Amino acid sequence: MRWGKLTIKANNELQAPLENIFLDLEAQGIEKDDDDFLTGRSHSIIISGFFELQQNINDKVDLIKTRITKLKEYGFDTEGVSIKYGIIDDQTWKNEWEKYYHAQRITRFLTVVPFWEEYKKHQNSEIVIRLDPQQAFGTGTHPTTVLALRALEDHIRGNEVVFDVGTGTGILSIAASLLGVKSVYACDVEDEAIISARKNLELNKDIDNVKLELNSLLDGSKGQADLILANILPEVQTLLLPQVMEHLRPQGKLIMAGIIVEKEEEMVAKVRATGLKIIETLSDGKWIAIIAQKDLED
Repeated sequence: MRWGKLTIKANNELQAPLENIFLDLEAQGIEKDDDDFLTGRSHSIIISGFFELQQNINDKVDLIKTRITKLKEYGFDTEGVSIKYGIIDDQTWKNEWEKYYHAQRITRFLTVVPFWEEYKKHQNSEIVIRLDPQQAFGTGTHPTTVLALRALEDHIRGNEVVFDVGTGTGILSIAASLLGVKSVYACDVEDEAIISARKNLELNKDIDNVKLELNSLLDGSKGQADLILANILPEVQTLLLPQVMEHLRPQGKLIMAGIIVEKEEEMVAKVRATGLKIIETLSDGKWIAIIAQKDLED
């Protein structure tokens, strides 16, 4: 199969929003330099999105330019951005993934490792998550995912029932399982995400307590969770919030990520309006995660 490859050169701080833009435009894969991003180096980076050739690439370029211009309103440096387009085949794509994507320590305990890479743990307490980044929406090092993983690691106590809404690659479900929860219900509205998550679950062979389902948010879902995970766009978070109180146990927690800092005040107000108490927020300066809790019922 041949792919259209859209490549953007930009300031390093644009890497996270550019990845979100690619995902919104249905990129089938994203290539980026994770080492430079995680170390916070202040220089230009190159990030590429891969699209099926039958998609109208010119329309996507126009949409990307519009979205990049919009980023100025949120305080991002958009000077010197350039976009180019090329065509590659499957083998070239595979080679490029293997060149740029390597093991990354994401949190205190969690390390994300591509499935083709040999990796030896540096500490007994280290938890390794294996992913196939070619199958879905990123590599696990997007800052919104990192914030969600940090919150998950901090708030899991063991033996919880977890709902993972908008599971994508399944990375949060995999992490929750490896951190000791009782069970995970993971759902996504995209068929490709379910396929990807299932592949990644198979790569992490010790996991047998994650149920995957094609579903829109928690529509029709039964039961309650001790912890609900939602690393999704703020617009989708808004649709999810009315369902949370029904599906969250007393003293259960909601972890919301995928929220740009300029949306913090708006999202905090919406969370409080549902009756949840905000107990913590995490931020990397551009993105936030909100951790909220349901009170004990009277």
